[in-house]
Amino acid sequence: MMDTNGGELDGCSEEIKKMKTVEINNTGSEPKNSCRSYEMVLRMMGLIFTLVAAIVAGTNKDTQDVAITLVDGLPPLHLTLTAKWNYMSSTVYFVVVNAIACAYAATSMAFPALNMGGSRRNWACSSMLVIALDLTMVALLFSANGASAAIGVIALNGNSHTHWHKVCYAFKRYCIQGGAALVMSMLGSFFFLCLVLLLPLNLHRTASLNI
Repeated sequence: MMDTNGGELDGCSEEIKKMKTVEINNTGSEPKNSCRSYEMVLRMMGLIFTLVAAIVAGTNKDTQDVAITLVDGLPPLHLTLTAKWNYMSSTVYFVVVNAIACAYAATSMAFPALNMGGSRRNWACSSMLVIALDLTMVALLFSANGASAAIGVIALNGNSHTHWHKVCYAFKRYCIQGGAALVMSMLGSFFFLCLVLLLPLNLHRTASLNI
C-alpha cells in the first residue's frame, strides 16, 4: 500500500515537473512573440504612408498661365510658368527621406522573422539596434516634414519682410498635392514613433521575466 502511494506521489511529482518545464518554455518564448503582430502592422502602415507620400510629392507638377503686372496702367504680361517638386531643395529632401523610410520599413519587416530562433540575449541586442534605426527614421521624417511645412506656409501666405510672394493662388493643384503628401508623411512618421514606443515596452517585459 505504501509502495502504491509512493508510486502515485512520484507520478504526481513528475507531472508537476513537466508542467513547470512547459510553463518555463512558454514564458521564455513569450517575449519574442509579444507585440510582434502589432509591430508588423505598424511597419506595414509606415511603409504604405511613406511610399504614398514619396510618390505624391515626387510627381507634383503644375503649369499655369500667370498674369504679371510690370507697370501700373499697362496691361498685364501673361506668362506660362511651371511649378515642379525638384525646384525646391526642401521638397527634394522630403521625397528622399520618405523613400528611405519606405525602404527601411520594407527591410525591417524581416527582422522579427530572423530573430525567431535566436536566444533571448541576441533578440534583445537586435531589438536595441532596431529601436535606434526606428528613432533615426522618426528624426529624419520629422525634419523633412518640418522643412516641407515651412516652405508650404511661405507658398501659401508669402513673407512681406523678405518680399516673397505667395504662389498658391496661381498653383492651387500644386499646393494641394504637396499638402496631401505632407499629411501622408506625418501619418507615416506617427507609425514609426509608435514603433519606437512599442519596442522598449517589449524589452522591459523581457527583462522583468528574466528577474
